[in-house]
Amino acid sequence: MALARVVAITGCDSGLGWAIAARSAREGLVTVAGMYKGTETEAAESLRRLCAHPYPLDVTNPQSITGFRDYVNCLLKDNPNYRLHAVVNNAGVMTIGNFEWQTTKIVRNMIEVNLLGAMNVVSAFLPDLKKNAENKPRVINVASHCGLQPLPGFGAYSASKAGLLAWTRALRLEHRAHGLSVVAFVPGGFIASSNILSNQGKYEEDEMNDLSDEQISLHRENITKLNRYLQGAAQNATFDSMRDENIIETFMQALTEDNPKKLYKVESWRYMFYYNLFKLPLPEFIYDWLIKKFLRFPKIE
Repeated sequence: MALARVVAITGCDSGLGWAIAARSAREGLVTVAGMYKGTETEAAESLRRLCAHPYPLDVTNPQSITGFRDYVNCLLKDNPNYRLHAVVNNAGVMTIGNFEWQTTKIVRNMIEVNLLGAMNVVSAFLPDLKKNAENKPRVINVASHCGLQPLPGFGAYSASKAGLLAWTRALRLEHRAHGLSVVAFVPGGFIASSNILSNQGKYEEDEMNDLSDEQISLHRENITKLNRYLQGAAQNATFDSMRDENIIETFMQALTEDNPKKLYKVESWRYMFYYNLFKLPLPEFIYDWLIKKFLRFPKIE
């Protein structure tokens, strides 16, 4: 009896998550797609047509994670030729802006989704992954260049992704002897084809309500200017906007190679150029100038 590989992916409502779930299903893997917005959306229906299994999932909710794991386990139980192959932590949120502007709610949400959510999902699936060691199972954590090199405006997000990378490395060392691979995947920039900034404008009111009158007078114009710019960067994104074949193909290598590497990273020439410069021991004024050139954000006074 031929074995079928089961892949559980979080954060499949749009962008990278939807694209890798769609590709995984097209490749014949049994794909369970965690959907934060539920299973009655156009994104979920499109995955269903590809024979994927959309399932509601909020990675900040322990009961939701348990339900997601139980659904995967039911598939495994009902189909003796199925084997759990991979758990992919893709769910992520990002709010950009100076740390002073960001409320406790905004910061906590990034940590709870990007870091603690991934940890809780892996905790739920770890016993089943270890049982299947002979079939080379893996955990794939979707990280970010911001976790490798923090940038201004990305403080809390960078912290969540740096923590994710550190935990990924530790988990790999802990479980390598058990036959379980733990992999970091850094996909590069794709904001224009993702909805990851969909909450950017929504949080503007929260930021204003949380600041003192003095802070509002200092920062209102800059907050509004940056948020308008960022909202415009991805305003035409749909759930299936991600079509960067290099990103998708690199992810599929992490998903399907027999002996996956510890890190898969996608870099455009622009990312490679700037991130290599950021590693150099440059004078701070040159470093600051390079960061501004890389980000290309509106001028913040």
